[in-house]
Amino acid sequence: MRFDDRLKTVMTQPVADAHDRTVRWRQLVDLLSRPHDETDPALLDAALTMVRTGMKGVARATRAATARSIAGRASDPRLLAIFASDRLEVAAPLLAAAPLEGEDWALVCQAASPEVAAFIRTIRGEVSHAVPIADEEAAAPAETEIREVETPSIGEMVARIERLKHRRDDPGAAHGMTVQERPAEMPIRAARLFRWECDASGQIGWVDGAPRGALIGRSLPADEGAGPALARAFADRLPFDDAPLHFPAPALAGDWKLSGVPAFSPVDGRFLGYRGVARRDEGDSGVNRPPVPAMITPDAEALRETIHEIKTPLNAIIGFAEIIDGQYLGPAHRTYRTRAAEIVEQARLLLSAIEDLDLAARVQRGDTAPSIVNIGELVQELVAELSAEGRVRIEVQPPAGSAIVEADQQLVGKLLARYLKALSIAAGEDAPVRVNLARSTKNIAVTASRPVSLAGCSEAQLLDPSFAIQGDTSSTLLGVGFELRLVRGLARLARGELSVGADQLQLLIPLSQS
Repeated sequence: MRFDDRLKTVMTQPVADAHDRTVRWRQLVDLLSRPHDETDPALLDAALTMVRTGMKGVARATRAATARSIAGRASDPRLLAIFASDRLEVAAPLLAAAPLEGEDWALVCQAASPEVAAFIRTIRGEVSHAVPIADEEAAAPAETEIREVETPSIGEMVARIERLKHRRDDPGAAHGMTVQERPAEMPIRAARLFRWECDASGQIGWVDGAPRGALIGRSLPADEGAGPALARAFADRLPFDDAPLHFPAPALAGDWKLSGVPAFSPVDGRFLGYRGVARRDEGDSGVNRPPVPAMITPDAEALRETIHEIKTPLNAIIGFAEIIDGQYLGPAHRTYRTRAAEIVEQARLLLSAIEDLDLAARVQRGDTAPSIVNIGELVQELVAELSAEGRVRIEVQPPAGSAIVEADQQLVGKLLARYLKALSIAAGEDAPVRVNLARSTKNIAVTASRPVSLAGCSEAQLLDPSFAIQGDTSSTLLGVGFELRLVRGLARLARGELSVGADQLQLLIPLSQS
């Protein structure tokens, strides 16, 4: 059977449900990753379109597995461009092994999402990064900005984090002074107009005239609760003018009017995204907006940008290690594969911790919103997950009354997950951990008796990030001290506390964030 016949057969096979669509999508990707120089161009274009449009209905884990399976084999830049528009964990192994030349890389960069574009610059510094959707007038500032963003060394990133920590610990912050009361080292000016660009999925990748950290990575219109007019324009690839939009970020808080025009590739007419401008709604002068609280400082925005700079090389490390572990470019000795698997595991642990810091930065910036959270149900779900992983047996005593709080659900989820994980690491194979939930007039208390391995340890020891339990092999990188230190930091962000007693650990979560 010829390639054309196989491609046509797969494209025309009936699909009854999501499973069938996923199977067809994987078969199309597999066929398109093979040589097809003599294929009918119209048929090839139709197949690529089916892959591009069908990607949204395929689970991320399946997309990532498919990308790894064709790594080193796929050479069609149009297929690689489709994967480049996806998340970095999906695209990294495929792009790291891509056998492309300069012009082909330019096409891939043009379609790449912001985090994938940064990854490509990291692994192939000689590839010039084409701005995805800009004319000559708009391209200049974007290119200038890209040249300014250099990949920092590990030492530079550590030094930057230390500077941020010292600024957070200054006397003004300690005494609860507001941003307006503190010395104006980095004044925050209220933006009235800014220019923006987003990719085909609506994710903002370039901003001029407004704080980048408040906008980069946000999705239009999905994340912002946009009106039906803007959503309809995006769906139909139509221009829009003065579409109302509300930004929750403190630096841009208020109502805005967005105008944008769609951009299409001059090569194949493919939709690339939108570019446009945003103007503050004249009816929203900003006078009635609530004052910015003390913890929303320029440091929070700088910290978030630093976090993104760390995540890019870390994702690259994960991608390369997965290539070795999966032998996608050829056989590798068992020793190398074992080491690569360890690197993937440890890098993912670091990535998880960095994502917690990213969440903390967003909380400090005021980008999150409280919701109703049932602490009792959440604890039971997390305990079931830990038990399924075979970590340890945790016995939960539910509260006498309700265990519902008003808080940011993601923050509370991370907080409880870290807390229970620290307990499981400390308990090991000893007696089961007993956790008691109790409600007071102000808090929900999640109390656990100290595991035997933590007996006699002072509070300073337990909260030392380098503290690890002797003989513990379950966590080779981030020990119980790191977990508890992170728990306390997240608890304080939620206006709660982690207290260390002589025979127990107690996590306090306030009933309300207000």
